[in-house]
Amino acid sequence: MTIPHGYTTLEAMKRYFRAASTDADDDTVIEGLVEAVSRYLDDLTLRTFYARAETRLFDLPPGRELRLDDDLLTVTTLTNGDGVEIPVGQYLLLPANVFPKYAIKLKASSTYSWQLSASADWEQVISVAGTWGYVADTPKDIEEACQQIVLNAYKRRFGDHVEAVATVTAAGVVITPKDIGPFSASVIARYKKRL
Repeated sequence: MTIPHGYTTLEAMKRYFRAASTDADDDTVIEGLVEAVSRYLDDLTLRTFYARAETRLFDLPPGRELRLDDDLLTVTTLTNGDGVEIPVGQYLLLPANVFPKYAIKLKASSTYSWQLSASADWEQVISVAGTWGYVADTPKDIEEACQQIVLNAYKRRFGDHVEAVATVTAAGVVITPKDIGPFSASVIARYKKRL
């Protein structure tokens, strides 16, 4: 099994566990935990720590600045409400010197303005195709937090950390507060998106 967008790997977890096991069933459990904990970190931080190519739709903004609903890394194509592609030199990605980006602003010198659709609709008419995510490669502290939570959840199979209130992820994996140690909690807090 491959771990889709896992924040660590089976091999890294085995090194972390100091396990030399070749048990395929055990490997499947570890991979399932890595995937569930990776998505759990996404849910807690409201971010993804991998790059994903997507096209997202937005309502016509009231001014020159289009606020985005997710972290943006690059723009491939920006399409106005009237179906016209806006060239790269006509807009800026904000903030200027850091990633991820949270807005696209038409330059003051641009001859473009945000447009309604041909049928005068303003809802979901601006299309942004690009690379979305907080970063393209998983940060080391996110990987470490993932590994710590996976290890603690894995240990529960053998009776450790069983006396706490639990959360069940969408994948059906149980994660308890004891699974999230102080380091992992501080990493989650550092990356949590402010709404």
